[in-house]
Amino acid sequence: MTVVDLPVPDGASPAVRSAESSRANPFRRFVRYLGAAYSLDLRSLALFRIALAAVILGDLIARARDLTAFYTDWGVLPRAALLDRFSPAQRFSIHLISGAPAFQVVLFLIAGVFAIMLLVGARTRLAAFASWLMLVSVQARNPAILQGGDVYLRLLAFLAVFLPLGALYSVDAALDTTPPEEKSAHRFTYFSTPGLALMAQVALLYGFAVMLKNSREWHIDHTAVFYALSIQQMSTPLGRFLLHFPKLLAWLTRTTLWHEGSIALLILTPIFAGPARFLAALLIVVLHVGLGLSIRLGHFPYIACTAALPLLPTWFWNRSWVRRSLPWSTEDARHGSGLRIYYDGKCSFCSKMVRALRTFLLISGAEVIPAQEFPVTELEMRRQRSWIVVGADDKRCYKWQAFAEVISYSPLFSWLAPLLRTRLLTKAGDRLYEFVERHRDRLSGYTNWIQPRRMNPRTPWLVSVLAVLFIIYVSFWNFSSIVRLPGQPFGDAVGLTLAVDQRWDMFAPNPLTYDGWYVIEGRLRDGRKVNVLHPDQPVSYEQPASIADQYKDERWRKYLMNLSLGEYENYRLYYGRYFCRSWNTGRWPRDPGALISFDINFMGRQNSIAFPNRPYNRDLLWHHECFK
Repeated sequence: MTVVDLPVPDGASPAVRSAESSRANPFRRFVRYLGAAYSLDLRSLALFRIALAAVILGDLIARARDLTAFYTDWGVLPRAALLDRFSPAQRFSIHLISGAPAFQVVLFLIAGVFAIMLLVGARTRLAAFASWLMLVSVQARNPAILQGGDVYLRLLAFLAVFLPLGALYSVDAALDTTPPEEKSAHRFTYFSTPGLALMAQVALLYGFAVMLKNSREWHIDHTAVFYALSIQQMSTPLGRFLLHFPKLLAWLTRTTLWHEGSIALLILTPIFAGPARFLAALLIVVLHVGLGLSIRLGHFPYIACTAALPLLPTWFWNRSWVRRSLPWSTEDARHGSGLRIYYDGKCSFCSKMVRALRTFLLISGAEVIPAQEFPVTELEMRRQRSWIVVGADDKRCYKWQAFAEVISYSPLFSWLAPLLRTRLLTKAGDRLYEFVERHRDRLSGYTNWIQPRRMNPRTPWLVSVLAVLFIIYVSFWNFSSIVRLPGQPFGDAVGLTLAVDQRWDMFAPNPLTYDGWYVIEGRLRDGRKVNVLHPDQPVSYEQPASIADQYKDERWRKYLMNLSLGEYENYRLYYGRYFCRSWNTGRWPRDPGALISFDINFMGRQNSIAFPNRPYNRDLLWHHECFK
């Protein structure tokens, strides 16, 4: 009789039977090993949710600064022009329903609400889906201002829809009604095919970023980093300083390829998966912090660092130095023990708030008790018109002082307690509490859409199948950036519709070498010449002290640099019309200060390591007449 055939004693429990069966079956052991190797940690996913929502909010705020210019019919790209000439038929955008500024403001506010919901983890899956939908919509409204970071962000948002981002440190987790005995003992480890898809997506980015860097600047001359830092429209003071060290730049060029390639391998390896994934996350952060300090890349470094967070494995959280530094993150954390919080059990808003406080202040050991369970306590609550917080020393606190007492037990925010107890803040806090107390019935009605429910982190089989198909699909999509694959037209349509199309040619096949700035010289009705881009400055074709400062921000830099390319020539007409509208709004056509015409000039040059002082040449991109 072989070991596999050995019978299990009749009295053995199902757990023992399962364990012995797994030990006896090499295939099962191998599958379990792979499952553990490619598992994500729910703590890491919670950090990913918070960072992703913060990036989406930051992106919305940055976009809102130029809402009229980039997203309305009054701006640089009216809807009719976009639909008629520039947008693929497969793209969709809610922002195309109306070109009015007020409508765009409403959409931005809606997107902001969903991003905040994602941030705090309230109806997390709905918030993730809506955030992805609004993100894809706003990006499709004006493709001329997009960069690689936008592609990466929408891919992360898409994958976030299928992950249990609200399992920890969220409103959803605070209101979870799952009995404690039903929760897994290893409650932080989580394996799913969507998690595998997320790892695959990050690995594909860096793997193909290396494969597409196939020029001599990367592999023969080793001048790629020099050229990347020589782009004065993007370089920072640190980047320009590094240009004084050519040998260092050649070494950085070589190591960049190894650095990016190592990230992909470390993410995908099943051997020593915990240390390997932690090292991959660390390498991602180091790479993009370095890039962000030396080159102006907009929000790309933040997005890349956000993508590194879910890679932090359970192995990282179990390190002794992490457990000492972040004691709230351990499985046996019971901060808040001895603290009792009594609330009005008849107030649904009150119930949700105290549970949310316990979750977000990381005081899982605190007891949350309806005051109605103790008649004396209920009478005290009615008399004080307040919740009641009882500390470990049996001191009873009310209103704002109760809030300060709860804060004092938090492992993260206890340092705020003395400040909250000051006379000034106590007086203002009591007024705030009394306002909330008077309107709690209305607040309960406003929050009825958030209800306690059982959380089920298990992945439905259909989602698992779709995640596997996603991995295969994006792999083929990335291979198509190198070779033409059969069936690609159909594949392109699917990718464009779901907005999962991608190409990771960052500084590939070679870094950008065409550099420069814009001079837009306008003529007014009275014959005066003006600097249309910078009206407070005279027209000058001399090189400015900082070329990068000639661009308002990364969106405008990307848009204007696209205008200098031949493939974006048709966008120039609408940019010209936008300038005429912007300048002449509020002026009569015969006004002496009305803008009559202007020339869009690009002062450009090809950077060369052999000719570093090559002069900038004036290139007339577009002549525009405002009244013709």
